[in-house]
Amino acid sequence: MKKYFILLVLAATVAFGQSDSIHLQEVVLTDPFLSHHYKSQSQIKLNDSILKKNNASLSQLLQFESPVYFKENGVGMVSSPSFRGTSASQTAVIWNGININSSINGQTDFSPINAKSYDAIIVKPGGGSIAYGTGAIGGSIHLMDQMKWDNQLSQSLDLSYGSFDSYQGNYQLHYAKDNFTSTVGYARFQSDNDYKINNHLKKNRNGKYYFNTIDAHAGIRLNDHQLRLYSQFNFGSREFSLTDQFETPTMYSNQDYRIMGLWLMKSNRWNSDLKLAYTHESNQFYPNRNSTTTQDLEVNNWIAKYYLNYNFSHKQSLSLIAENTYSKGLGTNISTSDRNMFGLGLLYKHELSDQLHYEASIRQDFSSVYDVPFTYALGINYKPVDRYQIRLNVSNNYRIPTFNDLFWETGGNEALKAEKAFQLELGNDWKAKNLNIQTNIYYNDIKDMIQWIPNNQSSYWTPVNHNHVKTYGAEIIADYRWNQLSFRGLYSYTESKNQLTDKTLMYVPKHQFHINANYQWKKWNIYMQNRWVDQVYTQTDNQKTIPSYWTSNVGLGYAFNSIFRTQFTVNNIFDHAYQSIENRYMPGINYQFAINIKL
Repeated sequence: MKKYFILLVLAATVAFGQSDSIHLQEVVLTDPFLSHHYKSQSQIKLNDSILKKNNASLSQLLQFESPVYFKENGVGMVSSPSFRGTSASQTAVIWNGININSSINGQTDFSPINAKSYDAIIVKPGGGSIAYGTGAIGGSIHLMDQMKWDNQLSQSLDLSYGSFDSYQGNYQLHYAKDNFTSTVGYARFQSDNDYKINNHLKKNRNGKYYFNTIDAHAGIRLNDHQLRLYSQFNFGSREFSLTDQFETPTMYSNQDYRIMGLWLMKSNRWNSDLKLAYTHESNQFYPNRNSTTTQDLEVNNWIAKYYLNYNFSHKQSLSLIAENTYSKGLGTNISTSDRNMFGLGLLYKHELSDQLHYEASIRQDFSSVYDVPFTYALGINYKPVDRYQIRLNVSNNYRIPTFNDLFWETGGNEALKAEKAFQLELGNDWKAKNLNIQTNIYYNDIKDMIQWIPNNQSSYWTPVNHNHVKTYGAEIIADYRWNQLSFRGLYSYTESKNQLTDKTLMYVPKHQFHINANYQWKKWNIYMQNRWVDQVYTQTDNQKTIPSYWTSNVGLGYAFNSIFRTQFTVNNIFDHAYQSIENRYMPGINYQFAINIKL
């Protein structure tokens, strides 16, 4: 297999690719780091039209539109990403510029996130701890709400109904006048989720769910300044699907909300971005959904983040980042605990010529609980000809222990160190009239990985800095358009090995292949999504696997006019039986009918 990897490396160094993103439509970024930095790393931008066409579930959207692999416990159940062979807690989720990974378990569950609640979603493979702190090792996923200064009053309504008594709804009201803008939205999706499965249970039992999202944003422009307010409230409940008929049915509910004030200033040479945010996460687990007994967890976070950029000239700039996060957690199995973390960083950009740019960054964080490693990054962009670019990025990144790791009453370890990762990425981009191709090769060396192991002194498990993992691989993303016909192809190769055992990590597919097609004819639109995923290991000794699988979706849409549009979608059209986690079956062929109204 190493021979195949060497061939991919050679191919990546000579292949052509597009500039640093797969271009779908111009997206105005509200995150200064994505706008001004990280140009030596790839970005995959999913705009509003892509979000509206796909299912509301963020995990289902990203599975077909990005190289991220998801481990799903069934539709609507826990869904966690594996980014370039890393774990879910090594993928950062960024909401309008701030990291919202759970302080409880260090990761984000993607099933409750309604993709249609956002104006744009950006997938950024590779490390990003300089800007986003903990967890940005494998990559980051950015959820973006845009302020629209369009002097309009508009409304939109998306409704759909599908198999298994599934409903989706998304309403948005937007008003902007002169120097004021505001948007309010509500989204919900729910399902009985009782699809047939290929085992003795016959169907997915105890799988009902519902998720709600309420958004409200507003902004004011004052000459060179802007004041913005972002808020979001997520709440929902779901039963956890059974794997055996004798299991006790369980249930889980959550209430998460976040609010952020933002002050922007832009002058001839200075750019300033100040964010003050409060985020709250709480959940209740019902060991028996027919009982009122619960296990409760709650964490509150207060965040201040400041970005200041000074342009010495149009070719040189220096940026400062300062960030402070104070977190306080409590719960049934966690002692009341808090931690404070402060970080300070510098980012320098220089255009040596029209062909050669580079960026160098450093950051140091300080924690009240543990030591945080010094981080750095170096990015180089070289463009020998107009349509071709080479990118190189080197960085180290980190992940801090979670409240569960540190303070779990029956096994937490307050002596844990932060995980450390060294990353190297090389990319090639080529952009032609109708064809864009991007290739990336990467290497990641992750040390002090936290692993829960049995405690010799008790019957409990305890987290320790035990694992050492190396990941490497390659990605190819191609985007082609001819008149009204467009294609996207994506291939990823991933190796992720535990250096202590020389075994591949569980639930990391070596190969993934996607190909999507879209055709627009007059008022009609038809699209198809295809995804093939290689087998994955389900045990650390690599003795057991889940077989590879192929799934395909087909959609047909018709726009009656600029106001009213309908779409009919068939998911898993070939009715393939598959699972991404052992004994957690996904649905076979299923249907969805949707309408969209814009006023």
